[in-house]
Amino acid sequence: MKATRPEPGVLEVQLDCEEDTARLGRAIAEIIGPGTVIGLAGPLGAGKTRLARAIAEAMDVDPSAISSPTFVLIQEYEGRLPVYHFDTYRLTTPEAFDELGSAEYWRDGVSLIEWADRVAPLLPDDRWWIAIDPSGVGPSGRLARIAAPPSHPELADALFARLAPTGANADSPPAPADLTA
Repeated sequence: MKATRPEPGVLEVQLDCEEDTARLGRAIAEIIGPGTVIGLAGPLGAGKTRLARAIAEAMDVDPSAISSPTFVLIQEYEGRLPVYHFDTYRLTTPEAFDELGSAEYWRDGVSLIEWADRVAPLLPDDRWWIAIDPSGVGPSGRLARIAAPPSHPELADALFARLAPTGANADSPPAPADLTA
């Protein structure tokens, strides 16, 4: 795993294997709280569901309960906070997402929205955005570009600090960090 901070509020993480994705999910779960909305974007097979699962598991959701919500559109899980897992892949219009009452979920728990690019205008402005690109990072690698909520760009630095190897200086200038720990 390697990470860079190319600009304030943004983190780019090279995920070389599934365990890196799980580690990223655990780190995100450590810094989010009630009312967090995370948009997950990327092509089919990019790892959106795997990252959503990792976040949910790290929030004490029973791993056997977690599945892709593709056919039911919304899965609700109990953990240390409620976790709402949306999949907008099968929705034909953004309005269909709105008709689900999606905004009602933004208040008390953590909302994970797969295929968020399809409904981006309906998501809160102050959300996390994670775009996963499976190309160009080796046969099984991915590049995750993570934008923290605009009102809290420092959360990208907090995430970087949780991913950095023990003893690394989280206040260091934006530079590549080898996070293979």
